[in-house]
Amino acid sequence: MNVVGILHGKGGVGKSTIAVNLARALQLRGLEPVIVDCDAQSTAQSWRTSRGDDEKLPPVFSVEQSSALETDVQRLSDSFDIAIIDGGARLNEIHSEIVETSDLVLIPVQPSPADIWPTEVIIDLVKKRQEATGHPQAAFVIFRRKAGTKLGDHIQKVLGRFELPVWDGTCDRVSYAEAMGKGFSVVEMGDRKAAEEIQSITDNVLDILRHE
Repeated sequence: MNVVGILHGKGGVGKSTIAVNLARALQLRGLEPVIVDCDAQSTAQSWRTSRGDDEKLPPVFSVEQSSALETDVQRLSDSFDIAIIDGGARLNEIHSEIVETSDLVLIPVQPSPADIWPTEVIIDLVKKRQEATGHPQAAFVIFRRKAGTKLGDHIQKVLGRFELPVWDGTCDRVSYAEAMGKGFSVVEMGDRKAAEEIQSITDNVLDILRHE
């Protein structure tokens, strides 16, 4: 089983949105994903229970203690293809555990300096782990980019100094909030551009994991 950790040092940057959309997109491609929810707000679990039909969504397991993460992920490994870890907002010990457990770490950032500054601690964790073991892979995923604005291009240049890939990610679209509230992924909704964004993220994830 591969493990994808989604991390940031603050809330509201798109961790849960990317986690549930990615998990559902993987499921619709015939894979068996599981969401490991380390967020005290349990957004992923709320997403799953808000679905109004009998569709089987990816299961969500909650982990609150960092010491339990590796054991819980190993326990799931025989039943699923990919675990998506929705990391909590606080910079604490569990972030280190997620980095150590993951094959790929995604760092969502909105196009704002206030979102970039808290990532430096996570990047440091990733770099130290890479130096010690060669893993995990990592990438920034821009979230709520304003389509057609120069600010998004500027943020990509700023992130470039960290020497990690920068994915285009998502634009600021109401369909993400609508899908989240209904227990859907945007790949199931009518917003073609939003669906293409998530499919692109999914393609990137699978490409990296296949080369692991």
